[in-house]
Amino acid sequence: MQPVHRSSALLHLAVVAACLLLAAYLPTWRKLWFVAESGHFGGGNLCLWLLLLGLYRRWRWALGLTYAYVLLQLGVAGYILLLNSTTGGPTLGFALISGLNVVGLLVLYQSGALHRYLGSSPISAFE
Repeated sequence: MQPVHRSSALLHLAVVAACLLLAAYLPTWRKLWFVAESGHFGGGNLCLWLLLLGLYRRWRWALGLTYAYVLLQLGVAGYILLLNSTTGGPTLGFALISGLNVVGLLVLYQSGALHRYLGSSPISAFE
């Protein structure tokens, strides 16, 4: 039987993963929420997948890098949201991405069970 904090930690980690993945793939599904018809907006999601894998595998550096990744995403989305609100550009997509990133960041930061899970016996990257 698994300890109680492990099952709730995995649930919290699943919520974080869902929020961050939805925020990453939203521009692919709804392009016009981010740019005009002729524009292009997107990015590589390999980094996010590696960070989430690192969190699930409890790699030591994954939590700090995930914080940095989400804060960078929030900074970029906030800057673009600020510029688009003054120039009349699309804002809905950036507002949704910012909201999803904030929810993911808050769950990642506030979950005690998740911190206990990530702090217990990390798995080597080479196993």
